[in-house]
Amino acid sequence: MREIPIRDITLHDDNCVRRVAIFAGLTPDQQDLVATMARPQILDDGELVHSVGERTGKMFVVHSGQVKLYRVLPSGRKLLLRVAQPGDTVGEHAFLTSSPTLDEAEAMDGTRLCVFVHEDLTGLIQRYPDIAHRMLRTLGDRLAQTEHQLVLNTQSVDVRLADYLLQQPVLRHSPSEGLITVRLPLEKKDVASLLGTTPESFSRALGRLKTKGLIGVDDDTITLRDLDALEDLLAGDV
Repeated sequence: MREIPIRDITLHDDNCVRRVAIFAGLTPDQQDLVATMARPQILDDGELVHSVGERTGKMFVVHSGQVKLYRVLPSGRKLLLRVAQPGDTVGEHAFLTSSPTLDEAEAMDGTRLCVFVHEDLTGLIQRYPDIAHRMLRTLGDRLAQTEHQLVLNTQSVDVRLADYLLQQPVLRHSPSEGLITVRLPLEKKDVASLLGTTPESFSRALGRLKTKGLIGVDDDTITLRDLDALEDLLAGDV
């Protein structure tokens, strides 16, 4: 893990604080003040932000790159819970509850972080209570997403895959043909883990949806050929 000069993130409009939802209620001047408290760090691909059971006393903001969050099972197997994107925060639960981390966080793609230590962030919350409210809202949104995933995990892999594809950002849209193209943001094995299945089952589900004419597959690029049928699959109508 390498530190970089604080001035690198405070003298640009693209500093990490401006990207983060929990700081959105602050004025630009207040955001710049918060940015001076951030401790920038760069992690190489595969380097751990934190492991399970650590008391980091920190909250991490993803400035660039991505961070994978895993739940490590007693067997040693890792389940991918989510992937934090630029502007996302990592470690709020451990920070708010003063408890050890429940998951393992691993950097991807040369990730750049802004790190807030407990003392600084506590002072910010006392000064700007809206930050705490937004942190709790973020955790609430994440809990809702987890509940949604738990319900989905009772469904077939085909249903889980359809739901995942419909949530991805549109890469290309051809209204005349009724086609939407998306790109898998992760390796297929990681998408499979997110969906609570194996890479083999994930590949078979892709094949089934392709055979039914619902999607087209070109490596990591997926064309959604029949949106109505995909939505019907989610609704249990097919």
